[in-house]
Amino acid sequence: MSTSPKLAAQFDWMMVGAFSPDRFAGEQRKEYEDEARRIQRQWDNQPS
Repeated sequence: MSTSPKLAAQFDWMMVGAFSPDRFAGEQRKEYEDEARRIQRQWDNQPS
């Protein structure tokens, strides 16, 4: 079963605390990187 790039980005962030876009190429890599940016924005905008 292949994991969607968005799901992979969420999983990497939860389990590893970092992103690994190198596993994807082309459109899938773009999707992964977009989701990684979205997660980082969400994380940065949390009240401290």
